[in-house]
Amino acid sequence: MKYTLLLATAIATVVGGLTLGQCQATAQGREPLMVAQSPNQNLRSFFETGRPQSQDTLRFQSPPSSVPPIRTNANNWQLIVFSQGNVSFWMPPGILAQDSVVIGTAEGDLNFQTLTSTDNDHRYVAAYATGLTEQQINDPMALFTAMQARVAPAETFSLMNERPVTLGDYQGSEFTFESDTERVIFRTYLVGDKIYAMGVIQPLNSTRDNAARTFLNALQFIDS
Repeated sequence: MKYTLLLATAIATVVGGLTLGQCQATAQGREPLMVAQSPNQNLRSFFETGRPQSQDTLRFQSPPSSVPPIRTNANNWQLIVFSQGNVSFWMPPGILAQDSVVIGTAEGDLNFQTLTSTDNDHRYVAAYATGLTEQQINDPMALFTAMQARVAPAETFSLMNERPVTLGDYQGSEFTFESDTERVIFRTYLVGDKIYAMGVIQPLNSTRDNAARTFLNALQFIDS
């Protein structure tokens, strides 16, 4: 069974590599080049899923004949900037999908901006949400637990490990879950009225643990 990924409403699907300028345009809500709006794909989000959905597939239009061939197996990592989120990070190679998702949790709704890189059965997700309520801000552990329930529901995944992590001077939590076939590593941080999330989904037999850790450790603030 495959655990389908992050973060499903209208998705802008980016085929191939983005330049830094294109990534900044995406983060600022402007359409970068080579983005195909696909509102009817019904791709479930990382937070909305947590269960297998074999019929979820990515669909892309073929590029015009004048466009050079796209190298989907390129090994280049890309620097991504979430300007409004005030953070940057390095994204592993893969097909990029940008999304805006409202996630209902036991602690209230969260309005996330997300970016996902998909490379076959490996997915890497970065997200942030702003405008948190006073209740959400005052009880970060309750908020983290509520998000955890959306990422990896107990009926499908088992919590294997939980540990504290930091982002600058701010505390966060990392959760590792496993199903019969997949592993989910999920980090979240609360910074003022913003919440950040970084997630990796990979097969249990994955040999890309170094890539997963590099991605999870790459998040940093733009302004000190």
